[in-house]
Amino acid sequence: MTKKNHAQPDNHPKSNQEERETKILNLLCNTSLVLMTMLTEAVSQVFTSITKEMVTALSTGMGSSQDVSASLNDLEKNIPEKLRAELMTMKNDLQKQLNEKKQELTGLLSDPRFDEGIAIAERASVSLPKLTQDLDERALFGYLALLQAEDPAVSAMFKDLFEWMNSLPKFEKKEE
Repeated sequence: MTKKNHAQPDNHPKSNQEERETKILNLLCNTSLVLMTMLTEAVSQVFTSITKEMVTALSTGMGSSQDVSASLNDLEKNIPEKLRAELMTMKNDLQKQLNEKKQELTGLLSDPRFDEGIAIAERASVSLPKLTQDLDERALFGYLALLQAEDPAVSAMFKDLFEWMNSLPKFEKKEE
């Protein structure tokens, strides 16, 4: 019985640490993905034509998550399939790279500066899932649309996240 009680306290901090690392990796992946996508000309051209409708849908639906979801479902039909595929391919590639490096990143992720990024993403009042979650394409496109429309809350959050990312310790590759 002593052995069982001893094992429980060891598991709890580890699950908190794993949850923290997952949030950090999701945040890094989602933020990088949105910023990289914003830099592509094709996305800018596509979003110029549908941003107004998406922002209207998001802002009118803020009182009810069902309204936002329904509006995004309708607007999702306007997003070209090629763009969706590219976004999800980039996301999957980035997640794969981060997961492959997770062992190597563990020491780096213990730096308390990463907690600041989690705090920035989780305190933002945005009607979309938090960037610390594993986001689907709808949420990623929602963030892109709000950034394209220069939504003040989302723009401020990404400005803070960009500054935060620049302050992070640099990952040094091991010499082979």
